[in-house]
Amino acid sequence: MRRPRPSEESRARAARITQALADLLPDEPPPDRPSEATSTGRRAARGGDCPGCGEPLVATAARHGVEFDTCGACGGIWLDAGELEALTSGLDPSPGAGARNEAELRARVPAPASRESDVRYRECPRCREVMNRRNFGTISGVIVDECRHHGLFLDAGELEEVEAFLRAGGRAVGESARARAAARSMPPPPPQLETPRTGREEVVAETAVDLLWNLLFR
Repeated sequence: MRRPRPSEESRARAARITQALADLLPDEPPPDRPSEATSTGRRAARGGDCPGCGEPLVATAARHGVEFDTCGACGGIWLDAGELEALTSGLDPSPGAGARNEAELRARVPAPASRESDVRYRECPRCREVMNRRNFGTISGVIVDECRHHGLFLDAGELEEVEAFLRAGGRAVGESARARAAARSMPPPPPQLETPRTGREEVVAETAVDLLWNLLFR
């Protein structure tokens, strides 16, 4: 599979995203994983190339033990398994403050713009297996590339879209939509079968008819 080569415009955009993350997050190593400086002063990559463009992923910043592996060419972000959940665990609104349904959610958070003209299945930078495409939160419209064993990849700008979706109450609305879809996919209950009358019931019924006939016509 041929990977697209980054343009000068994409490199400049990626540099701005990387700098914004560095300014936002304190540049400190995660617990039990000291940083390794390279000859250029950047941290060494934890391994693997960017699923988006093929350039090396580089560890750039950490917050609460969550370390970002970013691509300096396209601005994509790799998060190991469980790191996105840890990073977004406190973004849900207080009870009653979030959107109550999908229409209200869309009014607060417009659907993300499509970034791809065709569907592309990407490889995990850790195991090189083809990743699954998943709609984050069922209805967010943010399509993330996920390896069930190692983590997920976000294109440039998708982390901000995920955060906006969660702040608007998207997690609860998405869970309700998933529950409704599961209910619709369940097969209908089998029809109730009429229980045949037993021989004793038939005898009793016939006896009652004979008794009534004798009283009326004999």
